[in-house]
Amino acid sequence: MAVDYDVIIAGGGIAGISTAAALREFGWSVLIVEPGQHTDRRLGGELIHPSGLEALTELGLCGAEGFGGAVPMRGFAVFPGAETTPVSLPYASGRGIALDHGGIRAAVHAASESFPHVTSLRGRVVGMRVDGPLMSVAVRLSDGVRQMACRLVVSADGASSAVRSYAGILHTRKPISTITGYTISSQNLPAAGFGHVFVGSLAPLLVYEIGGERARILFDHPLAQSGIDPAEHRESVATAVPHAALRAEIRDALATQSGMRFVCADTIVACATRGSVALVGDAGGSCHPLTASGMTIGATDALRLRDALRGTGGDIEPALRLYARRRRAPQRTRLLVSSVLHEVWCGNGPESQLIRRGLVRYWSGARERRDSMSILALSDVSFVSAVREMLLVICHGLVATGREWSIMRFPAIVRGAAGLAALVIRQMSFAMRAR
Repeated sequence: MAVDYDVIIAGGGIAGISTAAALREFGWSVLIVEPGQHTDRRLGGELIHPSGLEALTELGLCGAEGFGGAVPMRGFAVFPGAETTPVSLPYASGRGIALDHGGIRAAVHAASESFPHVTSLRGRVVGMRVDGPLMSVAVRLSDGVRQMACRLVVSADGASSAVRSYAGILHTRKPISTITGYTISSQNLPAAGFGHVFVGSLAPLLVYEIGGERARILFDHPLAQSGIDPAEHRESVATAVPHAALRAEIRDALATQSGMRFVCADTIVACATRGSVALVGDAGGSCHPLTASGMTIGATDALRLRDALRGTGGDIEPALRLYARRRRAPQRTRLLVSSVLHEVWCGNGPESQLIRRGLVRYWSGARERRDSMSILALSDVSFVSAVREMLLVICHGLVATGREWSIMRFPAIVRGAAGLAALVIRQMSFAMRAR
């Protein structure tokens, strides 16, 4: 049977274009279907870790220095409580970059225009079915709906993927919080070249540069705290910033900007592939943006798909099975880490306090900080490594808490230990469901 395109990719963001770049070596014709979203009206990924930057460089979507106007990133700086001195978590090797979402999308689109055998159309995939040995994909364009035959469909249309549903791949979605973003200048950031995480009593506050002497602020309003008025919640979170000039600038942004919002959710898919359909990036599962892993997973998934196809000589179905196995550990790792950190930094129970103490104590060592950052940044994608780090943090928390043990506090310690055990079991079993 004749095909219109060998591959149809739903979604023209970094995951979709990275996949198109990864498939160039096979000489296949590729169609990217992109609905053309307004990037200036929505929040999206803006920070890329070293492994993601290396993937984009290998795919020819940027140079070794990243995109024009991007800010080099050396890691994260965590400000625990009201401390003005941060805990620096540097990348073990390499560096990342940060740039506003619209700038990243424009850069990868410009790079993809020179790719041979790649066509981009403004539209949306609205249906899909198996048609003998091929896939029949319904694409809504400006002049109506067209049926197109292809050999492989790639779903790169984000956490709310419609293509995933058309393929019959089940998923569970657990809303976590509402994220609201604002823009300020970068001149008052205390740790230049680092992403900032201010840990307060209610929720973490993320601040990072996005180029052009600007910085993005992300307020997190957990659904568990939905009873607190959003404006009061943001004001309370802003008090966790110990630097007066930065705190004043954040409050000015709250007073003068409406902010951009989205509902953040953990999304777990039943499988990453089915038949001749592959899920890449957040379409294959998403998590809280606290670890900023979304853009990196989109680029590295493209390499995993390419390498799986290489390993099978371009035979699609066995390659997709291999791809699904290889992405399982990275997906579980990012879900476990982001879920645990978000729950710990948004909670005030004894188990959260124990892990917070453990993190501060554990991060007193340079090697421990690098090891943690390797997992946070997906340079080390081993699920075993993530579990080991979590257990080490718990041990450090127990030691730190043990210094304060007394007969009078014994009931509280028992409750804290029980809560900690429940947290560990809940989060590990949740992460193990990722495919």
